[in-house]
Amino acid sequence: MIKKFYDLGHLNKPYKKNFIKNTKKIFDDGFYISGDFVRKFEKNFSKFNKSKYSIAVGNGYDAIRLSLELFKYIKVCKQNDEVIVPSNSYIATILPVNAAGLKPVFVEPEKKGLNLDPMELKKKINKKTKIVIVTHLYGHVAQMDEILKITKKHNIKVIEDCSQAHGASYENKYSGNFGDIGCFSLFPSKNLGAIGDAGIITTNNKNYEKILRSLRNYGEENFTNYGDRKYKNILKGFNSRMSELDAVLLNLKLRDLKKNNLDKSKKANFYLKNIKNKLIELPIIKKNSRPVWHQFLILAKDRNKLKKYLKHNGYETKIVYPIPPHRQIAYKEMKDKNYPITDYIHNKNLCLPIESHFNYGDLKKIVNLINKFDFK
Repeated sequence: MIKKFYDLGHLNKPYKKNFIKNTKKIFDDGFYISGDFVRKFEKNFSKFNKSKYSIAVGNGYDAIRLSLELFKYIKVCKQNDEVIVPSNSYIATILPVNAAGLKPVFVEPEKKGLNLDPMELKKKINKKTKIVIVTHLYGHVAQMDEILKITKKHNIKVIEDCSQAHGASYENKYSGNFGDIGCFSLFPSKNLGAIGDAGIITTNNKNYEKILRSLRNYGEENFTNYGDRKYKNILKGFNSRMSELDAVLLNLKLRDLKKNNLDKSKKANFYLKNIKNKLIELPIIKKNSRPVWHQFLILAKDRNKLKKYLKHNGYETKIVYPIPPHRQIAYKEMKDKNYPITDYIHNKNLCLPIESHFNYGDLKKIVNLINKFDFK
C-alpha cells in the first residue's frame, strides 16, 4: 500500500464536528458569501499575520490580479508596463500579470535559496519596471531586505506572493508585511487551506484596503452589512468573494496554524540532519529566517528514478513543478529564453512528505531508503 503525499481528509478531520455545526447555522441563516464568518476570518488573519488589513477574496490568482488592478487604478502603472516575476514560480503568479495588460519579465532565482535573486533583479530593472512580484517559495521568505533596498531606490512597488508561506518570517517579520501588498492562496493543500478555492490579501495601507474591498465586489462602494448595500459602482471591478463555508474552516484551522507549522519544521529538520546521500542537494535555512516548509524540496540527479523507487517502497512524493513557465506552451513566446537555474531546479526537484499523517517512523524509513539509494 502506498502512503499518499496529501491526505486532506486526515488533515481536516479534527475540524469536522465544529465545521458541520457551523455549516448548519449558515444553511439556516441563508447567507453564504462575505458574511460574518468571512469578516471574522479577516480580523483573525490580520491578528495572526500582524497586518493592519486583510481582504478575503476568491483565490490566490485573484489576490494578485486585484493587487495589480489597484496599482493601475492609482496610476502606478499602465498598459504594457513591466512587472518582474520569479522565473521559477508557479504559473499562477504570472498569469494575472498578462490578464491585467502588463508584461511579465522573468528573473532567475538564487541557486541555493531558490527564491528571487536580488543581484539578478538589479539587472532587469529599467524605466518600464513598475512592480516586482516576489514569491516566497516552498515556505521560505525571500531576501526581502536586499530586494527592498533595490525597489525603494527605483520607486518600484512590491507584491509578495505568500501562497506557500503562511506564517513564515524573516528577521521576526511575517510574510505579507515587507512589500506594499501580500497575496495568499488558501487552496486546500496550503499550510492554511480552505475547503475550496479561497485567498486573502494583506496590506498596511488604508487606501489600498479601501480600493481592494471595492474591486473584489464589482467595484461597488464599500459596505459593512448587506442591508447597507447601495449598488453604487465607483470602479470597474471584479467578482472575487470568499464563501462563508471556506471562512468557517479557515477560522478553525487558523488557531492551529503555528502548531502545525512547527510540526512541519521539526520534520524538515529531521530530514536535514539525517539525509546523507551526497548526490542529493538539501534545502538551506538562511540566517534570521523561519520557514514554514510548505514543501520539503530536494534536488536529485535522477529525481524520476528516486520518485519511482520511493513509491515502490510505499511512499508517494511530488514534483513541484515539472515544467517551468518559460517552457509551457502558454508562454511559447519565451521558448528561446535562457533560464538555466530555473531549468536546473525544475529538472531535479522532488518534494518529500512532511504532512501530519506522516509520523517519524515513516520519515526514518524514507531517510534510510534515500541514504542507500544508488543513482547509477
